[in-house]
Amino acid sequence: MRDPEAISAEVERARQVAKFLRWLGWLVAALGAVGMAVYTAFWASGDLSDEQGVSLVLGTALAAILSGVTAYGAGVNIGLGAERLQLAARAAGISPLSQGQPASDRMAGGSERARG
Repeated sequence: MRDPEAISAEVERARQVAKFLRWLGWLVAALGAVGMAVYTAFWASGDLSDEQGVSLVLGTALAAILSGVTAYGAGVNIGLGAERLQLAARAAGISPLSQGQPASDRMAGGSERARG
């Protein structure tokens, strides 16, 4: 079995990656919204035909939604995996509580040893 420091390091790294991916998901969504606004402005000014305008705006919206949701979902999935790893290590008695523990544990007053 791995040592507690290695598990804690993996959990912390996974949390950092999860935070980055969630941030990336929101960034992609924001850039997609900007792209849609730009294409709508070109379309409204007459630089694009109706067919081009609709296809560019809808294509940008769909690409931004799919890309943003994929990145955000991956971040959430990695974050949940990190929490599961920490909980499993804690249940096996090999991982000390860290500052990044789930909010439910912090509110309940700490570790199992302190409760019972």
